Amino acid sequence: MKKRWTIRELYLAFLAISLLIFGTYSMFFSNEAEDYASKIYKVNSNIIKTEQINKSPLTFKAYTKDDSNQFYFVTFTEAVGYQSTIEVMTITNKEGNVEQVEVIKQGETPVFFDKIESAKFFDRFIGLSIFEPIYMYNAEGYPGSSEGTSTDNKVDAIGGATISSVAITKAVNDGTVLVADKNFDENVVNPFYKFKFGLNELALLFIYIIAAISVYIKGINKYRKWILLYTAIIIGFKFNKFVTFGMLHSFFSGNWPALNNISWDLLILGTMGLILITGKNLYCSWVCPFGAAQEVILKFGGLKQIKLNSKLVKLFRLIPPTLAYLALMIVFYTNKTQSLAYDPFGAIFNLTALPIMWISLPILIFISLFQYRFYCTYFCPIGLTLNLIAKLRNKGVKLWKKEKVKA
Repeated sequence: MKKRWTIRELYLAFLAISLLIFGTYSMFFSNEAEDYASKIYKVNSNIIKTEQINKSPLTFKAYTKDDSNQFYFVTFTEAVGYQSTIEVMTITNKEGNVEQVEVIKQGETPVFFDKIESAKFFDRFIGLSIFEPIYMYNAEGYPGSSEGTSTDNKVDAIGGATISSVAITKAVNDGTVLVADKNFDENVVNPFYKFKFGLNELALLFIYIIAAISVYIKGINKYRKWILLYTAIIIGFKFNKFVTFGMLHSFFSGNWPALNNISWDLLILGTMGLILITGKNLYCSWVCPFGAAQEVILKFGGLKQIKLNSKLVKLFRLIPPTLAYLALMIVFYTNKTQSLAYDPFGAIFNLTALPIMWISLPILIFISLFQYRFYCTYFCPIGLTLNLIAKLRNKGVKLWKKEKVKA
């Protein structure tokens, strides 16, 4: 007798199939060719004529209405930011200085990007030379940092939005380096492609090694409370390193940052690698700073756990896939990824978040005194995604072993 599907299974199947259909349509059939020339006219009304002079990265020569001898070079470049691909337009004049920088497309967490706009970050590029790299000041540990370099050709990173600041500056450099090379015969090296292994990468690597060891050396669990305290304080509060839903979306949609972004490599490729090797979601167990913070609160709080009603637990477990479904459907419909930023990580570790997160964070922390990883279990899209990948991996291995035995 065939097993009948439960209402829960039918509901989850509906979510999965509709996401697959709309995601496929959004990726392959809904993208219209963009008119980049019109974007130039929109941001600079003084430009009346453009001609494309390079395909990759896309570059135009733009002429002004006030002076027939005056022209600009306009490049369109992109870089992966905190949770999205940021597309940047850089306008340079014929003297070799940056005239204007505009972000024409982004899906960063609104509160982070608002910091960049309110600080007038783009204006900081005006007047900088394209004949040397444009460095990032106050971004120690990041590729492109001016740390150890004597130069005035730099912009100050925006506190609380450093990752987005670095991505924008990298994209600007991609454009200015090309213009300097193709039009001024100047060989300039983009510093944002240099590998930089600092304390934050070392701290991340250490906890990933601990996570991998935990699979084979069970005795390490004796020190779990202290290891999680390290994860919460060092990985979370000190270095602000964690996987976001936006990062997973970028990974699966193929929008990867440059390989020298070692933190991203460790967080995403390291997490996926551990799942493929061990079949376990070790990120949530050991590496996630918010999961660690919740568990530390429970362990050090010493309060008795409250057991929830089993029917209520089953209902609550439908919340993560439902929230993830709604967020992704908004992305597929609008082609903007801001809806993916509904986690509390920014609020607790960056002290920057949407108002709803500030309201929910104290509640989540309070419930963590009585419930084991309440947010992780009933809300988190990261755990949902990684657990699904681990489940698919283990089923695949099981089928492979079965076929191998038959052969």
